[in-house]
Amino acid sequence: MDLRWTVDDLKTWTSALLRERRIVAPVVTPAGPVWAPVRDAGEVAWDYGRTAVSPREWLLPRHETLFAYDLAANPPQLVEAPLDAPPTVLLLVHPCDVAGVRALDAVMRWDYVDEPFEARRAGTLLVALGCATAPSPESCFCAAAGVDPAWAPKADVMISPVEGGYTVCALTAAGEASLEGAPKPLTAAPADAGRPAPGKAGTLALDVAAAAAALRGRFDDPVWESLSDACVGCGTCAYVCPSCHCFDVVDEGDWRRGERVRNWDACAFDHFTAHASGHNPRPRQSLRYRQRIYHKFVYYPEKFGHLLCTGCGRCVDACPAGMDLVEVLQVFEAAPAGQGGAR
Repeated sequence: MDLRWTVDDLKTWTSALLRERRIVAPVVTPAGPVWAPVRDAGEVAWDYGRTAVSPREWLLPRHETLFAYDLAANPPQLVEAPLDAPPTVLLLVHPCDVAGVRALDAVMRWDYVDEPFEARRAGTLLVALGCATAPSPESCFCAAAGVDPAWAPKADVMISPVEGGYTVCALTAAGEASLEGAPKPLTAAPADAGRPAPGKAGTLALDVAAAAAALRGRFDDPVWESLSDACVGCGTCAYVCPSCHCFDVVDEGDWRRGERVRNWDACAFDHFTAHASGHNPRPRQSLRYRQRIYHKFVYYPEKFGHLLCTGCGRCVDACPAGMDLVEVLQVFEAAPAGQGGAR
């Protein structure tokens, strides 16, 4: 029995899903593929390479109203914002971006379950697409970051490119239910699913573990000044990242009425973590850049057991100043640890 699916088979399945769920998938635009809702399976970019921005915003929006307030009313009123969490399929998510969702899960479900995120996450079916080749050979280093480019164990459905088509595998009960009535048979998950051998997608070779270990002795190293010298503090690296999750909460309005909103933040911004008193614990760009690297490769792994970098390489390609995370990690990979320790 031929278990290979064609693109037409995937379209038929997608059309069935569209009857009950919103589908967010890569679509082609003049600026390249972007994540957007589709109304027809024909709009999906089935062989899209990589989007410039990750699908993170469909789970953690860039701007989100938490509640509205009216202090001029008698009595004062607080109105919670309605949850915008329709049943959704994130379709054709590469393993690096699935790993980004895993990073969001760990934070947003940690000591407090964030209700808006949880509502969207619980209603989202993750359909992954393995990479047969690196979408950006000059910047992809997912395998070095511990992500298998060919397999996404945290997805609900895994689509794997094979010669002459694709194989489709359900990894969760939700994924299996979504495939009822599928146009072609499914393949079984490998016996070692969850710990498969790294795929052969041609990602950059890098010893991230060695670099992370070396970081622990370089906190006070003057090298941070030169490594961050080109950084303009635009925050692009954080905005394209699948795993960054920092946000700011502000009131937009006046003393009488307005909204409390949550907006994405970025550690590169000069006001990031600035105190209301005016004190800024990281007044220089070098200190903010060091925070970014330590958060991804030291602090977050200590708390959650895996990197806060999925090796997607978007920050490398998007940085307007040409800063290259791979080159930065290679600096530490090649140098022995000094004194200072992680903080």
